[in-house]
Amino acid sequence: MAADADAAAQPAALARCTMCHSFAEGEGLKIGPNLHGIVGRTAGTSPGYNYSPAMRESGIVWTEQTLDSYLAAPGGMLPGTRMPMGEPDPAKRAEIIAFLKSNG
Repeated sequence: MAADADAAAQPAALARCTMCHSFAEGEGLKIGPNLHGIVGRTAGTSPGYNYSPAMRESGIVWTEQTLDSYLAAPGGMLPGTRMPMGEPDPAKRAEIIAFLKSNG
């Protein structure tokens, strides 16, 4: 039942993200890392995920601004990242970032 409530709270803009990422605390890894609590975290530090060297060595701290830039064009902001697609729509990025801020 809690999973259904969590899914209902996720914005529609997050649908593509859920193919590769999980969002609930303690939820397992997918193709990408779990993004619970990502805002304020240093990139490449979520336990158990095998990040690209570019991500591990980036020194990026995930803020609203860095997430917006990364989600707009992952490879443009961080060449060598494994994330293959971004979100070109600023309104959808804002929804995703608002959810990430509230999720952890």
